[in-house]
Amino acid sequence: MIPSLAPLFQGAFASYAPMLRLAAAGEPALPLVALFEPDALRRQLHRFRPDLQGEDERALLSIWSKYYFLYLVPPVLGANLILQRSLPIHPSAMHLELNQEGLPSCFVLEHEGASVPVGAHPLTRFEPLIRENMETVISGWQQALGLSPRVLWSNASRYIRWFLGELEKAGLPAMMWQPGKAILECETFADGSANPLAGAYRERLNQNTGDAMIVRRTCCIRFRLPDMPLCEDCPRLCKKGQMAQAPTVARQSS
Repeated sequence: MIPSLAPLFQGAFASYAPMLRLAAAGEPALPLVALFEPDALRRQLHRFRPDLQGEDERALLSIWSKYYFLYLVPPVLGANLILQRSLPIHPSAMHLELNQEGLPSCFVLEHEGASVPVGAHPLTRFEPLIRENMETVISGWQQALGLSPRVLWSNASRYIRWFLGELEKAGLPAMMWQPGKAILECETFADGSANPLAGAYRERLNQNTGDAMIVRRTCCIRFRLPDMPLCEDCPRLCKKGQMAQAPTVARQSS
């Protein structure tokens, strides 16, 4: 754990404390940019799900990427919103520890970060997360295995939305989590370029039940793999005859 971030990892968020540490001399962890190389990325995907080797590798990468975003978003976005701290998370400055299953177990940073960027635009403070880290890894993975960036941005949006909801449910003052809503609501950055996370969720009518539901704009395509049910916020649930099924295997993605 990074000592300066200790106040963040309390209560329900204590489990995220081991997810960040500072780099050591002769750092043994894998440079994050190494996972932009197709063969290196495939090795981790096959460690993650050896039973799916030979299946659609883009769908497999989509599932793997969910773990990446699930583990990255809470400590990084929490540090930004609660501690007003921006962490050094450009992939060129990060290493990654992977567990025996090929999943991220720790993000290794070069230093403890600095105060969040000051700017009038609501997305300025989140640009290191969105434009430096997410945009770079999404581009790298798209070039490596051909997975649509829309799928990967949608996967990232899922955990941003979830974490902001967790902060709200934890009873934190609105001033601590409310600014984060701009990530999914603000359509452009200060320079006028489009925010790929804007409008990631929308209300749709479930054609099977007639109920309105909030779903992601883009499916994660994990349905292309055997025994994978639809996510509970999958847009395919709104199509007639498409329904979430109980998993038929014990191990499922986040």
